[in-house]
Amino acid sequence: MKFITQVINASSYESNLITDGQLSCSYQEIIQIFVNIDKLFDKWGIGKEDCFALACDNSIPSALVLLYLLEKDYSILLLPKAVKSSGSPPQDLPQFCRYSLATETHTQDGNLVNLREPLQFIQLAENEKCLKVIQKTTQKLYLKTSGSTGTPKMVMHSHSQLRGNVLNCVQRLNLQSSDRVAIPVPLYHMYGLGAAFLPSVAVGASIDLQKGANLLRYLQREQQFQPNVAFMTPIFSETLLKGRRSNREYKLTVAAGDTITSDTLTNYETRMGCLVKLYGSTEMGAIAAASPDDPQAIRAQAVGKPMSGVQLRLVKSSVESSQEQQGVGELWCHHNYGFDGYVDNKGEAINATQDHQDGWFRTKDLAKISTDGYLDVLGRCDHSVNRDGLLVFFADVEKAIRKIAGIDTVVVVSQGKSQRGKGMVAYCVLAKGIDDLTEATIRSACFSTLPKRAIPDNIFLVDALPLLPNGKIDRQKLVAMSNEKVSTSNLVR
Repeated sequence: MKFITQVINASSYESNLITDGQLSCSYQEIIQIFVNIDKLFDKWGIGKEDCFALACDNSIPSALVLLYLLEKDYSILLLPKAVKSSGSPPQDLPQFCRYSLATETHTQDGNLVNLREPLQFIQLAENEKCLKVIQKTTQKLYLKTSGSTGTPKMVMHSHSQLRGNVLNCVQRLNLQSSDRVAIPVPLYHMYGLGAAFLPSVAVGASIDLQKGANLLRYLQREQQFQPNVAFMTPIFSETLLKGRRSNREYKLTVAAGDTITSDTLTNYETRMGCLVKLYGSTEMGAIAAASPDDPQAIRAQAVGKPMSGVQLRLVKSSVESSQEQQGVGELWCHHNYGFDGYVDNKGEAINATQDHQDGWFRTKDLAKISTDGYLDVLGRCDHSVNRDGLLVFFADVEKAIRKIAGIDTVVVVSQGKSQRGKGMVAYCVLAKGIDDLTEATIRSACFSTLPKRAIPDNIFLVDALPLLPNGKIDRQKLVAMSNEKVSTSNLVR
């Protein structure tokens, strides 16, 4: 992708660096590190035809190896890094990957690694199950979907498509070399990689990579690094709002992954500065985003306009509803920088014509598009149900329940059937210090804020909501929980 070479040749970036809180590396130092990795790869006999599985976390060693592989045009599969690395390939490594790469921050004696000695921080293991098929096509980037809506899939991008996505984000978000960017979202997902990390590298910004970020760690690193740009999930931005004691101004915060409410956005901007929504997927990369220059009223209501090279269309939803006459439809996307397709464990293409036809990708989201081109994503098709012949969006139900005093967080999933149509279950997390709310009282309160068709059939109190590694709510796990709870608990009527 040649970002690093371009960045380092620009003298204004000399003092900027990438850090993970333990190790730091200036852009100027990266050139020599790459030379040393070159020598190591030559020693190992690695060729451009080989595909690597990189166990990647938000650390400097992982970031450097990732940048090296992209800069040198290797094919890569990005995977989350196990808690403890053994140097042996993961059990489920795809058969088209010849090698697995893992990185370490510390040597065996507990000292920080020397970044100029790549043998200290790079571990190579050969995949015994590799098919030994030499790839003769353009080098690829393979990513796994999060699995938030089902079984994870393996997505294939070309390096040139990834570059187009990266430059789209640079332009829309107006990233600058003077920015100091905090990235607490994982690099092995498209959001952390293609919208946050690589665009920040492309402009030569200083970057703070945060691994396993929680509120306390983030606030500590914020004080040390002093970022003016941050990439977060909506859940983390809400956590930050609730947990910080004083206001702090950011030039820009980007939120992506789940829906962020207009109330949260307004409250965030009052205390922390401009927040923009970004909408995308592992398959399409960045599809749409607001511009920091858009008025707050627009940024609070809509995601933003499509990125360069993106076309959008709405198709009649499979969920029959009178709301379809109000401009609501299932969103399909055509992206010049979209993915090449899905592949299986052997690297062979998977036929997915139902979701990917003639370059158009079915996002499985319900949306509206305004006359001036702004996209408003209402939620996933499977995050809405038909009840009493009308469409009920889980996001609307969650917003109403969240307004009940004492409710901290709520997520609604579909489970079973009811007399009104498909069943709905709400999982609620109470605010700290609240002990007088029960499942029954919450449901009773819903009758004054929601139409009858939108009142959940069951409400359960939980201590915390399960999360996927990328920070999204693990709705599949909630559905499994609701099946168990409904079958073993007394139903709230």
